[in-house]
Amino acid sequence: MPHTTGRWEPFKACPSCRHEWQTRNTFLADKEIRLTGYQADFEDLATGLLLFNHRCGTTLAIPVAEFRDLYSGPVFEEQLTGTDQCPEYCLRQDELAPCDQPCECAFVREIMQIIQRWPESVS
Repeated sequence: MPHTTGRWEPFKACPSCRHEWQTRNTFLADKEIRLTGYQADFEDLATGLLLFNHRCGTTLAIPVAEFRDLYSGPVFEEQLTGTDQCPEYCLRQDELAPCDQPCECAFVREIMQIIQRWPESVS
C-alpha cells in the first residue's frame, strides 16, 4: 500500500530486527517465520490474530483478515464454541490442528493449514 511519501509499505516489518517482507507471499515463504498460534476474537473472527515467530525471537501478530482470501471453502454460520461438539482448539492459543466441526470458526483453522503448507498449498 503506498505511503504518503509515495513509498510502498511492506506487508509486515519485524519491530525488533526491522526485517521487512514486501509481500504476503514473501512473508509466508520465509523459512525463518513459523506460525505458532491463533488468538481468537469470537465476536469478529476476522480480527482474531495469527501468531508467527521470527528467527530473531519476536512474535508477530497479524489479523486473520490479512489471510482470508487464501481460503475459498465453506464458512459455517453457527459458532459451536462452548458446545459438546467443540474440540476447543480455538481456546488454546498454541493449538494449530484443523477442526472438522461445522463451526463458524473452522475457516480460520483451514487458513492455518494453508499457511503451514506454504508454498506447497499455492496452486
